[in-house]
Amino acid sequence: MDFEQPISQDFDADDVDIFAELGTPSAQQPLTSDPLQSILNGDEEVSTPVDPLLVAELLQVLAQHTIRQQSNDGVEILPESAHNIDLNSARVTLSDDEYRLSLLVELQGHQQIRPCVRVQHNSGEFDFVEEQDIPSGWKPLYDLLENAFKQAIQSLKSSSYF
Repeated sequence: MDFEQPISQDFDADDVDIFAELGTPSAQQPLTSDPLQSILNGDEEVSTPVDPLLVAELLQVLAQHTIRQQSNDGVEILPESAHNIDLNSARVTLSDDEYRLSLLVELQGHQQIRPCVRVQHNSGEFDFVEEQDIPSGWKPLYDLLENAFKQAIQSLKSSSYF
């Protein structure tokens, strides 16, 4: 390429091999070691074990989608003592071998809590932890969280990458 020559209107940057211009061999497409990138690229096989934090991130995205979908369906989940529920605040966190899906709930008096449903992850299986003594007014919220988590887990399991 002649750098002294002005760029014309029919110039296409995609036609220029920058490595050839620099006098170096073309770079090979790097192999990706990120399992999420492999999934997004549509690679058939993920050769590295899946990182539990990546699983938490994927579960979070899937659960958020389900929560938004169910809230659009008109599901009433607001307990009497709650002032507001931020449906966009759904988070999946990991503590040891336990995943937790929670939502931010603002109570009257501007207090905030994060009710959650928990799942133990053992040997590739997800087992829900039974919550005890949930007040009846909070039951619809817990049912929403549990249902969203179940659907997220099922979606993740049905993929060939998990």
